[in-house]
Amino acid sequence: MSNEKHHFLDLFFHPESVAVVGASRNPKTLHFHLVSNLIRLKFLGKIYPVNPSADEIMGLKAYPDVKSIAGDIDLVVICVPASKVLDIVRDCVAKRVKGVTIISGGFSEAGTKGKGVQDEILHLLKENGIRAIGPNALSPINTRNNFIIGFGPTEKLPQGELSFIFQSGLYQPRLNWLLSNFHLYLSKLIDLGNKMDVNEVDALEYLAQDPETKVIAIHMESIAGDARKFMRLLKDTTRKKPVIVLKSGRTAAGAKAASTHTGAMIKSSDAIYDVALKQSGAIRVQGLNEFFDLAKIFEYLPPLRKNRVAMSIFSGGEGVIATDFCQLNGLTLAELSAKTHDKLRSVFPPWDISVNPFDMGVSMQFYNTTHIYEVLLDALAGDPNVDCLAIQTGGLHPTDTEKLARVFSGVVERGKLLVTWTFDPVQGREMTQQLESRRVPVYPTAERAIKALGALYQYHTMQEAIK
Repeated sequence: MSNEKHHFLDLFFHPESVAVVGASRNPKTLHFHLVSNLIRLKFLGKIYPVNPSADEIMGLKAYPDVKSIAGDIDLVVICVPASKVLDIVRDCVAKRVKGVTIISGGFSEAGTKGKGVQDEILHLLKENGIRAIGPNALSPINTRNNFIIGFGPTEKLPQGELSFIFQSGLYQPRLNWLLSNFHLYLSKLIDLGNKMDVNEVDALEYLAQDPETKVIAIHMESIAGDARKFMRLLKDTTRKKPVIVLKSGRTAAGAKAASTHTGAMIKSSDAIYDVALKQSGAIRVQGLNEFFDLAKIFEYLPPLRKNRVAMSIFSGGEGVIATDFCQLNGLTLAELSAKTHDKLRSVFPPWDISVNPFDMGVSMQFYNTTHIYEVLLDALAGDPNVDCLAIQTGGLHPTDTEKLARVFSGVVERGKLLVTWTFDPVQGREMTQQLESRRVPVYPTAERAIKALGALYQYHTMQEAIK
């Protein structure tokens, strides 16, 4: 088990055996991937597909129902029409399974009748000591044992120290993009759905004590557990680990949408949530881009203790914009040393230019791009007045990317924090891959790169203030 103290959610992240009720042989269906992902990614436990119409699925013996499985079952994943879920749960009780994940929708989010069935299921589970995630949840994921419950074909699970708590499956359609193109490195993910049993208090409590989790990112529409306990737990957790929170349902219209999506009851105004989150030390974000941007930088980089930044851009106009972003996000332009000035003069055009931000576009008219980067990054990394670097990338010949990525990572090895952004995400795809494999974060714009860097600094200053 990964946690220092035993927690009941260990069962969901470290099952030794899992039965998938509703497993499919048809690769054109979403249900097919519930089993195929486990096989493709080499999940370390036993897999029992359950489908009364199949003898085998992807080379595994299939079973007509849960009770027909001979071995013990830690976790049962249920993905059948809502009308059949209660009977499946009764089978789980008879089989004495330890936990269930209910993917099926059509319960509290669907109205009074669905809520009644959900309550009946919960009563049956509680009576028999079985814990449950869901309904209406795709969950969980654990990269340490390649365990994943998901509808999409997942190609890889890059291991990291970032864990997510979601109230909905909004991550699912973009999971491959997040892991393969945006290059998030994941530890664990739990999707709570309707929060019939397991809720955000349980999930945060678990991840707060999980040594494999360094950063926690939470998406929630409401608080289903004890709100006071959640806020106390959040405050305790943020002293040890950054917690990023995307709280949706901020408006009356959004709250109404949440109630029809996951059956969430929004009990407090957004202003009250906002104050409570700030007092707890959580980092609140306003949209998905910021949510994932900050999740990335906090997982990639150590704390930023001082705020003096050196920048390099491809045009003077973007330099002005980037300077504004620095000011707005708590960063200041570093006063570079005379020694750094002297080093940079070797790649100046035939006239003097500003050194911070440094105008790469002008220098590229006279010098090889790779050479400029080598001189620039070496000079800035060695300057004691510089705490962090924000560097625009691009304009590189494809054969230079690996060499230059090593130069960039050398900055980090010398103790300077570094973020980058690219002027052309398509042209810069190979460079992005090279940099992020070395844990140098790349963003599509200066605004997003600098905002993420600023959040890293602001979190540290907030932690210092409450010590």
